[in-house]
Amino acid sequence: MTAIVSEQNKKLAGLQFRVVKALGAGAGSTIFLISDSHLGYRYALKVVKRQSDEDEIYVNQAIHEFEVAQRFNHPNLLQIYDLRVKKKWFRTESVELLMEFVDGRNLDELQTRAIDQLVLVFIQVAAGLAHMHRRGVYHGDVKPGNIMLSRDGVVKLIDFGTAWIKGQPKDRVQGTPQYMAPEQYADRTVDDRTDIFNFGATMYRMFTGHYANLDVHPGLNPALMQRSRRKPPIAVRHDIPGTLNELILACLEESPLRRPSNLYEVRQKLVAVARHLGLRPDDLRGSEDEPSDAEGS
Repeated sequence: MTAIVSEQNKKLAGLQFRVVKALGAGAGSTIFLISDSHLGYRYALKVVKRQSDEDEIYVNQAIHEFEVAQRFNHPNLLQIYDLRVKKKWFRTESVELLMEFVDGRNLDELQTRAIDQLVLVFIQVAAGLAHMHRRGVYHGDVKPGNIMLSRDGVVKLIDFGTAWIKGQPKDRVQGTPQYMAPEQYADRTVDDRTDIFNFGATMYRMFTGHYANLDVHPGLNPALMQRSRRKPPIAVRHDIPGTLNELILACLEESPLRRPSNLYEVRQKLVAVARHLGLRPDDLRGSEDEPSDAEGS
């Protein structure tokens, strides 16, 4: 007897689904958890509604996010399967993105400061970013809120709405001030070296509980921040391995040319730290296995 296996429908056209619940809202969009009515597969559905001219930027970001995601296929990067644009009288009314559902939490929501777990998380993030860079795409907004950890211990980098595709024009500053490289604000630069700085600032935040960019407030130019008062991570947490401390500081160098040359190099150094700590990739706990109290804080 031959078993007939139905393939998962990853297109909005013809997909019959029910809305399970709302997962969140923000930046002009609402994200729902939906379930295929026939096969039971679960997806995330991002819906952006154009209710005024101010919403045009969110519509364009959603379309751009889909375009960006079609350029790569990597286990540490969120998959976006389909895009549907609804129009009325040649005017866009809404945009829908059918996306991979990540059953977990972002790093902002996690309480752990355990060095072993965070090293394993950032190895996966670096792998995903390196894949993006090889395909000429730069994230531009790496931060804890854009890194998901699933229940199964898989890390996903999300939110490609402000990513930059090499060769396309840049007309505005991209990024989040607490994590931005100086040249992102000063020159609107987004490239592999700015992603490395964002990555280093994210590691600094997660390992120390502090921001690498000090005195951040609305309107402040990150290039003018008093980074001389930034303490080395090892001065905040004495249990941080010296090689990890050096890597974080190297990623946060003021000059892009003094930072590591690429994310592959960063990942290799994190792998060396993991080996020093006696870690294996499958030692990473899922988001629901996290201890109730913060570790190492």
